[in-house]
Amino acid sequence: MKSTDSIANLLRKNKRLSRELSRMEAVFNAIKSAIVVCAEDGEVMFANSLASEILGVGESTANLYKIIPSVEDAIKSAKDGVLALRELEISYPEHRLLNLQIIPFDEEEGRFALIFNDITRQKLSTEERIESEKIASVLNLASGVAHEIGNPLNSINIHLQVAKRRLAKYKNATQINDDILDGIEESISVCTEEVSRLDGIIENFLKALRPMRPDFASCDPIKPLAETLRTLHAELENLKISVEVNLSTALPKIYADENLLKQLYFNILHNAMEAMDSGGIIKISAQDDDEFVKISFADTGCGMDEEAISKLFNPYFTTKTTGHGLGMTIIQAIVRAHGGKIDVESLLNKGTTITVSLPRTSKRVRMLDAE
Repeated sequence: MKSTDSIANLLRKNKRLSRELSRMEAVFNAIKSAIVVCAEDGEVMFANSLASEILGVGESTANLYKIIPSVEDAIKSAKDGVLALRELEISYPEHRLLNLQIIPFDEEEGRFALIFNDITRQKLSTEERIESEKIASVLNLASGVAHEIGNPLNSINIHLQVAKRRLAKYKNATQINDDILDGIEESISVCTEEVSRLDGIIENFLKALRPMRPDFASCDPIKPLAETLRTLHAELENLKISVEVNLSTALPKIYADENLLKQLYFNILHNAMEAMDSGGIIKISAQDDDEFVKISFADTGCGMDEEAISKLFNPYFTTKTTGHGLGMTIIQAIVRAHGGKIDVESLLNKGTTITVSLPRTSKRVRMLDAE
């Protein structure tokens, strides 16, 4: 009798477990993510319906490594119990871009849960938005450069006409007139200066337009700064501007292009120098946190109002009478190319502080690993 009861109890438990399993499968199939459970050798032990649809994965003797070979390396990186993140591109059954999370959950059996999310539309819309922003930026720059080129071209045209009239007078003169020669020389000198200005406008336009391709390496963020300060030493001394550098602690290394950092520091320092007509102080300080090395440049120059700050990174916006308006655009492009941030604080007639935050080497490596 007891044997019969035990069998009946086992059957009831089996039915209950079967119902629970069916409910769990229904839940997993309702989730809007593709979920796969596989062994360390890639054998698929469970796949919900979305995984079958997106990946072409079934439960019957399927091996995930044969379907998506790149997953094997990702699983190996997650063996130590660390959540691994990846972005994948697959072409079968359909072309898709996927975000993948790998969660090790059974160390003894060596099993992993893989959660795939389809980010194809999101990525495409992001790429389309970036492309449209690039086009808008190019059009904005082209409009600006056309306007900037127009002024020196107009000046060259006027002075060439003046020189032409003076040459006509010189031909008709019975004797050499020094005033006429001086006038022609002056017109030619103005044309030469304007051509030089045109060359500068085009050079800076190309710098702003050309995509940044940093040559990344682990480097000391202060070394290129020290070299830039040595380059500017004579000019700073001539302008009666002193520089105070305050480094409270040794800074960690950053993942950066040293030559682009020099250009970044040079542009920031030059902006500060141009903001101080009759001497002043540039205070440079640096600190770091878990993610960034932050370098601040504070000047005692003319400063800016809120409206000027809001337009600071707009191409061809400048508060200077002789500025080309692309310096801050180039600074922003360099910082963005390094995955960093830039903050500006300013008060009119008080000064400006620009803080550049550049990713620490360790953070940059983690970011690259996650891509």
